Amino acid sequence: MRPVGKWILARALIGGQKTTSAGIIYTEKSKSKIIPAEVLAIGNKLTEDIKVGDIIWWDISKLKDGYQGNHLVNQDWVEMVERS
Repeated sequence: MRPVGKWILARALIGGQKTTSAGIIYTEKSKSKIIPAEVLAIGNKLTEDIKVGDIIWWDISKLKDGYQGNHLVNQDWVEMVERS
């Protein structure tokens, strides 16, 4: 799967179910609107210097369905980029 235009396919690095060493299952949540995600694929018209494998910090408030799993993120929602 490859996004087109200024879209980025990214996997959220927080969220979803986690298990403690004692076997307790809990749902990880963020109190911040800006969350980290790993870039899996990029569109062909990005104007920002973002590459596959980078970690982006983006504004999750643009979505309505939560933040676990993979998301299509518009480059305009990205606040910061960490090089891998």
